[in-house]
Amino acid sequence: RVFTAFRGTAMEAETAHSQDAAPGREAAIPLMRAREGDGSEASTMHSPLVGSSVAGTASCSMVKTASILVLCAVAFGAGIFLGPMAKAGGDGGDEGLKSLVGGFSLPSWMPFVPHAATNTTTSSTRTTSTGTTSTATRTVSSTTSLTFTETTFTSTSMTKTSKTTTSRTMTTTPLYPPAPFSCLSGMNLGPVKHPDKKGIALDDTTFSKCPSQAAVQWPNAQENISSLRLFKAWDVHWEADRLQAWKALKEYIVSSNIKVLYGTQISCNETADDTDWLFVKELMIYIGRPYVMGVAVGNEVELLHTQTSCSKKCAEDMFDGGYFLSKVMHRANDLNAMPGFADVRLTTVMGGFVLGGQPFVNTKEARVHEFFKKINANFGRRWAWSWNTYPYFDPHIVMDEGPWHTCSKAMMAAINFAPSSMLPGQLRALRTRMQQVTGNGDDTMWLTETGWSYPRASTLSTVMRNCAEWSTSEAFALYYQGFLEWDLGLGPNVRGLDHAFFFTLRDSVNFGDKENFGLIRSCESRGCKMQHEDASVVA
Repeated sequence: RVFTAFRGTAMEAETAHSQDAAPGREAAIPLMRAREGDGSEASTMHSPLVGSSVAGTASCSMVKTASILVLCAVAFGAGIFLGPMAKAGGDGGDEGLKSLVGGFSLPSWMPFVPHAATNTTTSSTRTTSTGTTSTATRTVSSTTSLTFTETTFTSTSMTKTSKTTTSRTMTTTPLYPPAPFSCLSGMNLGPVKHPDKKGIALDDTTFSKCPSQAAVQWPNAQENISSLRLFKAWDVHWEADRLQAWKALKEYIVSSNIKVLYGTQISCNETADDTDWLFVKELMIYIGRPYVMGVAVGNEVELLHTQTSCSKKCAEDMFDGGYFLSKVMHRANDLNAMPGFADVRLTTVMGGFVLGGQPFVNTKEARVHEFFKKINANFGRRWAWSWNTYPYFDPHIVMDEGPWHTCSKAMMAAINFAPSSMLPGQLRALRTRMQQVTGNGDDTMWLTETGWSYPRASTLSTVMRNCAEWSTSEAFALYYQGFLEWDLGLGPNVRGLDHAFFFTLRDSVNFGDKENFGLIRSCESRGCKMQHEDASVVA
């Protein structure tokens, strides 16, 4: 996309967290498996809490002392456990509940929030030698997340025994429903034509905060998603637990038999680029070769020179200095050395900017034509040609004539997927340019991003900012429905697309810019963005 900052260029190398890890990355997935002992210390008992101790060495006095300490600890703990409730009076159990759950920490990508309160019952029964029994029961309202039962026996004399049982039931509805997840809506925009050739781009919000909530079915359609575009394997700036997120992502991909187009960044920071590639390789191996669709090296690298973070030297080195091509070759060599990965499709993702030259732009900062000639010579049919195309951001569209600030003609051309409309027309032009490089009219061609924004994107800078109809829910729904029903054709006598990805699953923020291209509003949303026949939006 011409409008957006290059994805992934801000990534920095991550500090290693173990001596076994390579510089700039965490230890690999196998570290999830605990190390087993070699049996050399069979006479030693080991506790993960207190360490090792040799069996049989404790004296009798030490045992007695330990027993006394344990009893004291139980009594002290009971006081802490029951104290807050006693202080709160007849109906004030909240403080006690806070002390109970205060140390309980959930993964940052799977938050829970309290919902409807449930009853908490505390009962106390006392029996004496005379056979009389007294029972007191107290019920309070609470919203908590676990169930605890504690029983305390206290012997006060030979003739009196008291038994106190405290039961606290704490019920919390998860913020995110259990996987597998599909958003809810009464608005059906299906069917999905060629569902095996269409996929969804996974936004950073879903990946970093709720990977278990990646949708199994296309939102607003009764058809399973079959492929996923992953922009990165991980971002070191995310606060989430990487291994937990990867585990959830793997469960989603394997259970739904989804193919993944992995992305790895190309930027002005070689250390960050190489670290990112290590993450990608690790994730591909962890999830497995059967679920790999391909690897995209770089995303819109032809636009990197337009970014303020790109120095003049970086811009010159990217193409003319051979940095970009050398990294593609390095990634390919790595895949060739990985058992089972030598035949993985390779690609890079570019946008409409490349049409600025014949057959492709070939300036000092973006020598795309020369790059593709070398790529074709090295990889031939293994290479897939991938493009990002957004009619929503097309700079050539104009408002209707007249003083009314309408854009009916532009709308008809932009949201339509007929061969004469904007998206198929641009892709048809790209296929023609591809053929001029390779001599083939049937090279593998992927549409790796397209989508629409509702509400209006903060990055929309064309004259369409002045058209109220351009960023409406109706336009959003029509474009998405057109994508679902599209046969991927580009017109007569032209080979159509081999695959297409819609951007994106959830609204997200990239480089500080709010993006509203998501089919679901947020991780907290149970419903799809589009609801009912009036195309209203779930709050």
